[in-house]
Amino acid sequence: MREQGKPKSRFAKLFRKIGDSLLKLFRGDFPVFLLFLAITFFLWWSQTMSQSYQTVMKVPVQVKDVPDDVRVTVPTARYISVSLSGKGSALRKSGRRGSRHVIEIDNDAFNMLQGRASLSTQRLRDSISALLPSSVTIRSVSPDSLVYQYAMQHSVMLPVEIEGTTESQDQFFLERIEFKPDSVRAKILLSDTASHRAVVEAGTIVLASDTIVRTMPLRHAPGVIFSTDEVEMTVIAQQYTEKSLEVPIKGVNFPDYLSLKSFPSKAVVVVWVKMSEYDKVTASDFQVVVDYNDIAGSDASKVRVRIYSQPANVRNVRLQTRTVDYLMETKVY
Repeated sequence: MREQGKPKSRFAKLFRKIGDSLLKLFRGDFPVFLLFLAITFFLWWSQTMSQSYQTVMKVPVQVKDVPDDVRVTVPTARYISVSLSGKGSALRKSGRRGSRHVIEIDNDAFNMLQGRASLSTQRLRDSISALLPSSVTIRSVSPDSLVYQYAMQHSVMLPVEIEGTTESQDQFFLERIEFKPDSVRAKILLSDTASHRAVVEAGTIVLASDTIVRTMPLRHAPGVIFSTDEVEMTVIAQQYTEKSLEVPIKGVNFPDYLSLKSFPSKAVVVVWVKMSEYDKVTASDFQVVVDYNDIAGSDASKVRVRIYSQPANVRNVRLQTRTVDYLMETKVY
């Protein structure tokens, strides 16, 4: 039993000795160690930041205030790679500034000639230097100048047009289609002499109510920039119903000494009329006639009847009475 207890006693003494050493370290020596470590790190950091280094920084660039009549066809590079040299602390500041700031260069600084705009290397370096501490040196810039390609354009107003068809349901018929706005401004290249249009592709519009409102995109046109990509289309329809009218038959182009007498004396006219105007459309709005030129020199007992005039607010006008018997009477004065 004692032999089995000796190893346990040995381990217990070892653990007790380690615990006493750690307790002693935390009570006195450990804070001193941390202070020494902090001082060492500070000295190393100061020495590192005071030494000269080289690095590459990427700076975003942007051209501003491009005139409205200039269309950029090939833009400038989005980023400029700048090779720098300087002390560590200054380079660290430069890196922060370069990543957070966009170099905005006014378009007036560019030399514009025959579709090519370029910025001198020195002007580009000056713009980059404004972001950097004075102790940092620019070793190289890539690309060493900014260039973009452009084309001149002019502005025109184009009326909005529609391409599509309508399909009537429940006796609804198209009245008109309106667009808001009804014209759009378009920027077109001066070199492009093609005819341009602002077109809405509506497909098939089913007329099943009196008003349909939709937001419709304008068809893309190569070389054209519209002031808006979409317009509001309003389709206005009216519901119609059928109406039959008995209209007196009159003669036209008859000699002064002749008059017409037809059998029957009235023709039946069938029309489609707006439901809101059903009572406003009467027989007096129509003229149904027999033309003397259809009778002269003819031995036929019947003559064709024609619609001579009709109001504009009806559709699908048709005669149920196609021909009539007739007599020509000599007028007695």
